[in-house]
Amino acid sequence: MTAERVEEQRRAVAVLGDRVLVALPDDAERRSKGGILIPATARSVDRKGIWGETIGVGPHVRHVQVGDDVLYLPGDAIEVDVQGEAYLLVRERDVHAVASTRRAENATGLYL
Repeated sequence: MTAERVEEQRRAVAVLGDRVLVALPDDAERRSKGGILIPATARSVDRKGIWGETIGVGPHVRHVQVGDDVLYLPGDAIEVDVQGEAYLLVRERDVHAVASTRRAENATGLYL
């Protein structure tokens, strides 16, 4: 196969292990006053959690499903590029909370 032919093919991406693939929130990347782009993964200094929508889950993920919103720290995520789109890859153990429309057994009674 030629290099051009390989580039034309789209390959399916499978999330492995206990990983969760999360879409970047709209405000994940920001610019400094000087115009420098600061990626979402560089915001971990302030230890502020970020909510993001789950796009895919690995086979060993137990408490998160596709479509759930998850709370995680940006420093615990790996930024990946999938077919030109930026996503974050987070371990399930690094997810601090899950917000979903389905009823959870251990829900706190709080709603977003």
